[in-house]
Amino acid sequence: LPFVVVPWNLPIQLTLNPLIDALAAGNVCILKPSEKCDNTTSLLTDLLTGGKYLDPRAVQVVNGGAEQATELLKHRVDVISYTGGGEVGRIVAQAAAKHLTPVLLELGGKNPTIVTKNAHIPSAALRIAWGKITGNAGQLCVSPDYILVEESVKQQFTNELFKALDKLYPLSTYSMPSLEESGQTMYGDVGKMISVEYAQRVTDLIDSTCQIIYGGKTHKVDDRFVAPTVVEANADSNIMKSEIFGPVLAVVTVPNVQGAIDFVNTHYSSKGEHPLAMYIFSKSKEEQNQIMTSIPSGMCAINDVLKQSANYHLPFGGIGASGMNTYYGKFGFDFYSHYRGTLVENNFSTQKFDPTVWLTFPPYDGMKLFAYRCISKFPLILDNIKKVLPFVKVAIPFCAAMYLANHPAMVDMILDLNIKKILKWISLAWR
Repeated sequence: LPFVVVPWNLPIQLTLNPLIDALAAGNVCILKPSEKCDNTTSLLTDLLTGGKYLDPRAVQVVNGGAEQATELLKHRVDVISYTGGGEVGRIVAQAAAKHLTPVLLELGGKNPTIVTKNAHIPSAALRIAWGKITGNAGQLCVSPDYILVEESVKQQFTNELFKALDKLYPLSTYSMPSLEESGQTMYGDVGKMISVEYAQRVTDLIDSTCQIIYGGKTHKVDDRFVAPTVVEANADSNIMKSEIFGPVLAVVTVPNVQGAIDFVNTHYSSKGEHPLAMYIFSKSKEEQNQIMTSIPSGMCAINDVLKQSANYHLPFGGIGASGMNTYYGKFGFDFYSHYRGTLVENNFSTQKFDPTVWLTFPPYDGMKLFAYRCISKFPLILDNIKKVLPFVKVAIPFCAAMYLANHPAMVDMILDLNIKKILKWISLAWR
């Protein structure tokens, strides 16, 4: 019986993904959707519990806020899945610990995007701009949070980033919003924040501890809109102290690749604050491997953003403060399953002359001990044989070829033997 707590930022995807995994693994499920997206929650409740698509006994939806979630966490379930912030994630983990309940926590974090001097700069800028703004206006747990760019290409990169933002999200499309028939104000291809409160929180991060280098002048907080913004920051900037979760990018200059690694490890990884996702832009395999082996992260994408989280052949999950356990596709099926090891014995012998009976049961003497030692060495012997096999596979044909080269009469004999056999088989088949 899994209990799935769904966040507000991707309410449909993050409801159906774990639900499909849990149902496929043979479970019934309890869902607690977010109270912050009323319309979506109401629709999902009707679709999942109305009996048209699912057996009503398969899914129970509990609507409400923190009070309802807290009450549900007091009860014993088989697994708990929670997607959201780290503070609430710790509360969920503490509640689960009382019943020793396994948990799947997806908690996000500050996801670094490292741009090296060996990156294709225009490509990197385009993909980062798209991933940050089109990606739910930055309201994604895998959204690029801040950029670590090498000093030697910093100016080129920021210029390309501004070009990409101007091309994808022209100022004219969101500085003069349009009014839809529904009465909603639309800001081009830039989405809105979930609430006025969250919009205010993001704009408050843009303070005197960082410098605006792009945008930042057309926010409409009362309408939940935060304009695409790029700021130059450092480790002491307030914007670097928490996950941004909005359409604001922080750019930090580092001297080289090692400087980027040291920045992440010093300010985040050393405190257990490993990122959920890390993005590397570099054409150098050596740099890619250096960064991946030096910085722990839940997931990683090279020369692109976000798309690793859409690949169901890859596990989705964090590490350290960004979460624990993984799901998506087969990984989700495995998490919501219990693999029970089972042995069935069909040997009912009780006779001493049966080797398994003689070895298994007392009395134990020196001969049995010797037999146990010999048996325990079989895996080592097999491993050594496996190491030699590739050489044997090459050596046998080579030796055979050398032998036949020195004995041409043997070749004729073999060919003659094969032809005779073939003719004999044909004649028998014809009859």
